[in-house]
Order: sequence, then structure tokens, then C-alpha cells
Amino acid sequence: MMKKRKLRTSIPQLSKVKAELQKEIGSVCPFCENNDVGHFQIHHIDEDPSNNEQNNLLFLCPTCHSKITKDDISKKDVIDKKLNLRNRNSKVQFISVSVDEENCSWRPIENVQNSFEAVKLKSLFPIFNFSLINNSDKTLLLTGIKLKTRRLPIGLAGPNVPLPNILRPSITYKIKMTLDGKTIETILKDELEVPSTRAFKFQIELYDDSMETFKPPFNKYALFFEFGFNNDFYTEIPMILLNSSEYYEELKYYSLA
Repeated sequence: MMKKRKLRTSIPQLSKVKAELQKEIGSVCPFCENNDVGHFQIHHIDEDPSNNEQNNLLFLCPTCHSKITKDDISKKDVIDKKLNLRNRNSKVQFISVSVDEENCSWRPIENVQNSFEAVKLKSLFPIFNFSLINNSDKTLLLTGIKLKTRRLPIGLAGPNVPLPNILRPSITYKIKMTLDGKTIETILKDELEVPSTRAFKFQIELYDDSMETFKPPFNKYALFFEFGFNNDFYTEIPMILLNSSEYYEELKYYSLA
């Protein structure tokens, strides 16, 4: 079945948008060392050429643009790269996410950043350890957590960033999964105080009414977390994959010819 072709629309104020995107990447391709910005191209991250929101646009060299088109650079890597560029000057900086391997059945997927799979049937509710740092000059409170879950189509079957020192999780929050693709927000009753210029760590245990929700190999998910501080601003976290080493929105079909 052929996909419906999406219509390309012109980017309003193209010169201004290019200047802002060039500033975002520091005039260097985000995937290589190319700085010949005069030949750079704009990539639509969601592959919809009519979606010209700046959060959906990435400025990069033609070679890396071609690599994305050919899947030599994965869509997950593109999404995470854009997020890292946007969060570079954020008050709160993401450091790493891991799983509590002693208390849940999940393990990292080898060589795939922020991706995990269930390998035992002891407890299928994943428990994540999130490590961040407060880069601001004021004490912050972790006040809310947003989560959007995207269920990946069935049909497809990383090393974490090391911490500079050992952090113990300060608290564990239990968050219920949603499977309808909508963002839910949990306002935290037990707020976490984060001193200025300090790294901090906390846990999130995802749950649902049934462990079958997380059962491999049939259920695969992409998780999108945002952490709220002072009831004022949110910090987005790189995408997390469950039971999948790849992010995709439609099944891939391969010809037998």
C-alpha cells in the first residue's frame, strides 16, 4: 500500500528561520564537523514538509541530511539531537536515565541510548533512575511530571551517560501509563528540593492495571517525559524506548522481489 504523499509548504520568513536554526547549532552541523553553512539544508524532523514549526526543523549539512533520509542516522537520534540543542542553556540539564535492575525486570538494550527491554517476568513495571543537574543560582522544587506514551507498531524487534559521582535516588514516584498518546500531568504531593548547582537523582516507577501492558515482545513504547519545576517551567527528557531498539511510527514493509 502506497503512503499518501504529504504536501510541502513554504517556510514563512525563511531567512529569519535559517538564521535562528544556524544560531541553534552554532554554525556547525549537529552530526559532523561541517561548517559550510551556506550549503546547509533544513530537515523536517517528523518528515511532514507542511509542519514548519521551528521545533520540527533542524539545520544540517547535505551529507547528514542524506544519511537521515537513508536511515543511516536514526529518527530517534534526530529527535534527541534537537532536544539537546534546545536544552543546552536550560536551568535544569538532563544527565542520564537508567533502570533499577535489582528491583525490576528491565535491562539496557546494548548500543542503543536510553532504550530498555524486559528480560525477566519478575516485575514488568519499569523503574527508571533519572539524574539531572540544577544549573541555576537558586534552589528549585520538582513539582510535576508529564508523560506522553506512543505505542509503537508491532513488527520490529545504550550505553548510559556516566555520572561524575555516585548519586542515590532521593525519592520514587509512581506514575500510571497512558496508552492513548495524550500527555498526562502528575502534580507531585512530595516535592523534591534541588539546591543550586547540585546534581540530583530520583526514581519513577511506571505501572498499569496489568503487567501485560509491558509484556515483550509484543508491546513496544516510546516514552516522552517532562519534569516541572517551581510550577513554572518544564525540562524535556530524551525519548525512552521500551522493548524496541528503534523509533518508528509506521510498520516497515520489505518487498520479497
